[in-house]
Amino acid sequence: MARIAPWNDAAVAELGVTSVRYQTFVWRRPLKGGDDYLGYLRVGQRVALKSEEKVEGQGCARGFYRVEPLGYVCDDDTVTRQQSTPFLEANGHTTPRDTPFPYDWAISNGAPMYARLPTIEEQRRKENRYGKVGVWHPLPKFSRGHEHLATLAPIAPADPMPPFLEDGMGPRGPVLSVVRKGVPHGTLFAYTRAFEHGGRTFLLSADLTVVPADRVRQFRRSTFHGVELDEQTTLPRAWFRGHARPVYRRQGDTFVATEQTFAVRSHVGLTGVEVEHDGKRYLETRTGHWTAASDATVVRARDDYPYGVRRGDKWMLVSLMDGTLVAYEDLTPVFTTLISPGRGGVPIKGRDPVADATTPTGSFKVTFKDRAATMASEFGQGRKFWVADVPFTQYFHPPFALHGAYWHEKFGEPMSAGCINASPLDAAWLFGWTEPVVPSGWQGIIANADEKVSATWIVVTR
Repeated sequence: MARIAPWNDAAVAELGVTSVRYQTFVWRRPLKGGDDYLGYLRVGQRVALKSEEKVEGQGCARGFYRVEPLGYVCDDDTVTRQQSTPFLEANGHTTPRDTPFPYDWAISNGAPMYARLPTIEEQRRKENRYGKVGVWHPLPKFSRGHEHLATLAPIAPADPMPPFLEDGMGPRGPVLSVVRKGVPHGTLFAYTRAFEHGGRTFLLSADLTVVPADRVRQFRRSTFHGVELDEQTTLPRAWFRGHARPVYRRQGDTFVATEQTFAVRSHVGLTGVEVEHDGKRYLETRTGHWTAASDATVVRARDDYPYGVRRGDKWMLVSLMDGTLVAYEDLTPVFTTLISPGRGGVPIKGRDPVADATTPTGSFKVTFKDRAATMASEFGQGRKFWVADVPFTQYFHPPFALHGAYWHEKFGEPMSAGCINASPLDAAWLFGWTEPVVPSGWQGIIANADEKVSATWIVVTR
């Protein structure tokens, strides 16, 4: 697994600064404002300081801290030097895991996001609008692919109740309004705790609200993972997309289908030997079996540089038609997998790829990396739909990004609204492999934050 800098690091605990708001920007210079930023911290993240001494600058009355490994953070109301406060202790219950699955995720059937634990009477009054528990409403057409991994199994209360929720309190103390907002039908959200209260299971969401577990469906985790390549595991390889495919054996000059199959989304190395029989081509595998060429999506090593890529660069080659990705270091392939491009197919020149749900083609560089990004077409408390905490997001032609998809595993098939979907396991590997690396304690970083580091290319072809 390619290394990802930890979300937080014990080494930064003493001489550091912690974000206490949704975003704390890291600025290139001691100048707050504009677009001259390097990245940001998310609430609860603590970044190491280069010095306790602050420097003067513009737009920040109390001065700036120099932070590791580069940049400046304004000493404003978004940060604290304290290592622990009641709010940070509460927020600590939403700290993501340093794994390919930083959160658990679920899809809403329509539910409230409580600012504190509700009484039985408050639950009755506030949830009446959402209908009967356990009656699952059909999703709108545009989001039906989002329920592929949703399960009907009840979510077990596996964790103790976070202590900050005792006595009707919220993460910042007493709460006047019991409902912060709603989770609209079809919305995807992240949570970190499942606990029992009053005979009912509640979930602690990543934004410190409390959601009734019986009004959502949990996503099971996809186990799909691509393959790291080396001297023993090489290209060419055959991927099997869509459904299982028959394994053939060679019998003299003929080929006979066996009772075995190549499982959907599995792969096998190829020897390079091809034989045609009765107008059909067969490919020899390194396991001694054969596959029909029409059943296989073959990934071969490229021996030249795409447009823009130079000697020594890291780059990824994505094929929209094949649904494949190959990661290269110079001309050496180091990883391959299946991905899901835009469900609209190949983009048409002159048409809007966002409206058509197509993935743009061309040579792009990673422009921004975010450990987990919430995606929505609207913003603010009144938005009708969002996809929360999409892991290991790498923007390359905003708003288009390569990111983990925790809601389906139909990789190799067009599924997205235009982004490149990878499994969480693959997205985590690629996030740790690409440049620039997101520093420990940071949530996200722009591509040219460190001028000595060349951002990784994403080359998208038909």
